Amino acid sequence: MKQESSHLAHDILSDAESQFESWRGRRLRGTRIPEALWDAAVQAARACGVSKVAAALNLDYYKLKKLLAEAPELAPVGGGSFVEIPWPSSPSSECVFELEDAAGTCLRVTLQGASPAELEPLARTLWSLGR
Repeated sequence: MKQESSHLAHDILSDAESQFESWRGRRLRGTRIPEALWDAAVQAARACGVSKVAAALNLDYYKLKKLLAEAPELAPVGGGSFVEIPWPSSPSSECVFELEDAAGTCLRVTLQGASPAELEPLARTLWSLGR
């Protein structure tokens, strides 16, 4: 899972680098960085760290750090409240499914009497609700 997270973080940073490179290639000198690009930089900093992103995108470290601190946290829908889902159970087994994104957001579902084949579509649905 950690390797997948590092690939995702690398992809986020590469995407931000492409956006900045494109903008810098066509901007007028002295033009301020658009908010959408700062948002992309903040997402990359959330995934890769402020120092790495500031260096890669040639940005002011302290401004990026401030924007990251002010950015809203990615929270699950409903503020992280508990939701109980009725599930047809059999006493045969326990199944745990855990997902984690590059920002460290984690979803863990534990069910009694469920097979992984039954749990995967449920986890996908729950994960997509917070996105």
